[in-house]
Amino acid sequence: MANKDIIINSDMEIEHKAMALLMCAAQERKAEMERLISGQNLSLLQLTILHGLDKSPTGVMTVGQLKSIMIDDSPNVSRTLNKLVAQGYITKERSEEDQRTVFISITEDGRAAHRSADEELLKMGPSSLSKDDYEKLYELLLKL
Repeated sequence: MANKDIIINSDMEIEHKAMALLMCAAQERKAEMERLISGQNLSLLQLTILHGLDKSPTGVMTVGQLKSIMIDDSPNVSRTLNKLVAQGYITKERSEEDQRTVFISITEDGRAAHRSADEELLKMGPSSLSKDDYEKLYELLLKL
C-alpha cells in the first residue's frame, strides 16, 4: 500500500497532491484486483480480452477491435493472445481474404474463466466512499 502520508504532508501544490493521491488509489485498487484473480492464472489484460470477447454479440473480434476496447494502450496484446491460446481460452484464425486480419474467438473454457474471475472481482472490498461521493468524483474526473 502506498504511503499517502508522504504526499499529504508534502509541500506540493494541491493539484499535484490530488493527482498523486489519485495515482495511489488507482494502484491500490489495481493491486487488489490482481490479487483477487491471481488464483485464476489470469492477468488483468487477459481478463479484459476475455471480457470483451464474452460480451461481444458473436464472441469473435479482430485484434484491432480488441485493442480498441482496451483502457490501457498495451504493447503486449499479441503475446497475451498467445498465452490465452495456450490456456485454451481463445482461438485465432486468419482471414482468408486478408491474411493481416486475425479473428479471435472465445472458447467455452474462456467464458468460464472470465465469469469465474468476475466473481472473484465482485469480492473486492468496498471503498469508504458513498454513492454521492462517487458521483462527485466521477464529475470531477470528467473535467480532467
